[in-house]
Amino acid sequence: MRDDELLFLQEQLEATELLACATCRQETLHAHVEVLERYAHATELLMECTACGTRRPWLQQDIPN
Repeated sequence: MRDDELLFLQEQLEATELLACATCRQETLHAHVEVLERYAHATELLMECTACGTRRPWLQQDIPN
């Protein structure tokens, strides 16, 4: 595997979270699809289940550095 392919796969894995899926009825990896809204201390993301493909919004708290 080439370095750029490995880097791409690592970035994809880092952009996933283990969340409960309403369709699969279990905790599955969800990928960040897009940013829906940015607030002062949070970002609302569109998440997609990597098992069944259903999408839902997810609010992620922004932690200042």
